[in-house]
Amino acid sequence: MYYSNRFLISAALATTIMFSSSAQEVKKCGIHEATVRTFGMTPERLQNQSLAFSQLERETALYQNSGARDEVLTIPVVFHVIHNNGPENISSAQIYDALEVVNRDFNALNQDLDQVVSAFEDVVGDVQIQFKLARKDPYGVCHSGINRIESLETYVGEEDMKLLIQWPRNKYLNVWVCSDASGAAGYSLYPGSVNGANNSDMDGIVIQASYTGSIGTSNNFRSRVLTHEIGHWLNLRHLWGNSNSPGEEDNCENDDNVSDTPNSKGWTVCNLEGISCGSLDNVQNYMEYSYCGRMFTEGQKTRLRTAALSSVAQRNQLSTQANLIATGLEGDPILCEASFSVDEYVICVGDSIHFIDESFHDVNNWSWDFADGNVISGSEQGIHDDLYHIFNEAGTYDVVLTASNGFESLSSAPTSVTVLASGSMENPAVQGFEAASFPSEDWYVIDQLNDGGWEMTEDASFSGTRSLKLANWGNDIEFNKDFLLTNTLDLSAATEVRIEYKWAYCFKGTSEEDDTDDRLRISVTGDCGNDWDLRKMHRGYTTLPSAPPHYYPFVPQSADEWNEFTLVLDQTQYMTSNFRVMFEFESRLGNDIFLDDINITAYDSSMLAVQHWSMDTEWSLFPNPSEGESSLKCTTLSHQDTRIVIYDALGRIVDSVFEGQLPAGNHNFTLSPMKLTQGTYFIVVETEGICRSLTWMIK
Repeated sequence: MYYSNRFLISAALATTIMFSSSAQEVKKCGIHEATVRTFGMTPERLQNQSLAFSQLERETALYQNSGARDEVLTIPVVFHVIHNNGPENISSAQIYDALEVVNRDFNALNQDLDQVVSAFEDVVGDVQIQFKLARKDPYGVCHSGINRIESLETYVGEEDMKLLIQWPRNKYLNVWVCSDASGAAGYSLYPGSVNGANNSDMDGIVIQASYTGSIGTSNNFRSRVLTHEIGHWLNLRHLWGNSNSPGEEDNCENDDNVSDTPNSKGWTVCNLEGISCGSLDNVQNYMEYSYCGRMFTEGQKTRLRTAALSSVAQRNQLSTQANLIATGLEGDPILCEASFSVDEYVICVGDSIHFIDESFHDVNNWSWDFADGNVISGSEQGIHDDLYHIFNEAGTYDVVLTASNGFESLSSAPTSVTVLASGSMENPAVQGFEAASFPSEDWYVIDQLNDGGWEMTEDASFSGTRSLKLANWGNDIEFNKDFLLTNTLDLSAATEVRIEYKWAYCFKGTSEEDDTDDRLRISVTGDCGNDWDLRKMHRGYTTLPSAPPHYYPFVPQSADEWNEFTLVLDQTQYMTSNFRVMFEFESRLGNDIFLDDINITAYDSSMLAVQHWSMDTEWSLFPNPSEGESSLKCTTLSHQDTRIVIYDALGRIVDSVFEGQLPAGNHNFTLSPMKLTQGTYFIVVETEGICRSLTWMIK
């Protein structure tokens, strides 16, 4: 059909195909508006588009009539994963899977091809184009074909994101993976829209991580989005023509310029008997908005191959032998790197770690040295791509992978994994950060960006002379996370655990209006860390600040500038031998934060029966923990018969502080630990038959 002029003034529209097993949703994208915003529909641009689109139409007609041989074309691909350390930072395995899906679709090798309805079986097109990850970067250096760039642009997914990184479009198909593709599942631009040097930096495909491939963050229902977008990239329109609005009545008047795809209004459901423009619609076409794409047609094949062999947008340069050599897809075998990733760096004895091979290229033999006396070697790729290994003894192990391609071998750098013994920490686990060194075997930090993380300091403390500090003032990476974790604590005989801690923090500014929403989270696990449960979060907007705003790096000056909290857990899922605690600070570019006096105490039923744990705000104990004397202060409003007794962790009375009548007023009792050993004690105050208890830590 006639090639409408409306097509000439429209940028390529993207598609979003959102699937689920029970329903599907179509989310329309605004790529046309983004194109106008970025490039502007200037007369010069419109003229360039018109000429490029007309050229492609002429070349398509010539190709169709030429009887050209359909040799397999190879196109090098590079994936740019734009992420903020979230789920959008998809695995290499998921990228491999995405390309596998695309290659099956473009070569009519998809397993669901036999589901094509009989009316379209005879027009199924084997496009004979394959897409391979590049093996060399633009400088000729060996490369995996996958770049990972940390940026908040992942949440936008528009033109500015493309400017972060792009390899030359005449050598590579650029694919950007991100969290949000401008509100779409994915989008691309037609070759005619990006023809010429001025538009080349926008060329490529943007796709959501959750619509990439069929595994990981995506699924099989979403797996054809990349196929669809490459269709646009190679000059295919939607079956209802050049619009992003399926289902509209006037769509029957539009056309995709393909003779064997019947005109359609466009479908967002998989109605295999659907008729919208007087004939059966090709609902299973990859260029529909249905969730059941199974095929390209022979006519679409002609358009796809014509675009791939056209000088428009330099597509014809991609599949040349010279470029395939330059990108490492032809020539001598290349073994670039032996490497792997793990799903966990810290486990408990008897647990396994998932080792994922990321070596490249053409590896055909693997040898894993787990540094625990076990070595696993072999050439069965399926085994070594995803390998699980159980560590049966506590310790730190430097795991090394040696990979070979039959011509040469390379070994990875050692990756350290830590295996924890059950119940490694003493009860109570007391940490006042007064030791000579930190971290220790019981407390360790994770500093993802290697920018300092949690560090012991003498700048401030609630008790003693030291605390733990996170220098957040100078941080310029929002959402950066730093972690403080414990070793394992045995709670198998406990009925309750209490996590007490103190912190100091303030807004970064001159007033409350300068608030920053930094977050301190406390999570726990009963299975060594396989599953973490968030149990408390202190937010900058609400409960995190302990002092007035400071427009300079914050250092608490007194006890009044500290907050404290006690988290009580009595759920049975935590009463195991592999209980752990994690403090996580998420930066929103606020001020410094301090931690001190972290006490984790497990109690059994006999201890709790003595205590009653009804805290009276009129009683206070300071300092706590103590290395010397502490003061127990109280205020009585009337004469009261009072008994003050100190119990040890086993419920035994170790000291009697006071027994008699207290008059109304303020009282101060000096508690001396001279006769007591390091540990946890309970000061029980009984007045008028009411029992109150405070925990006293002696270091």
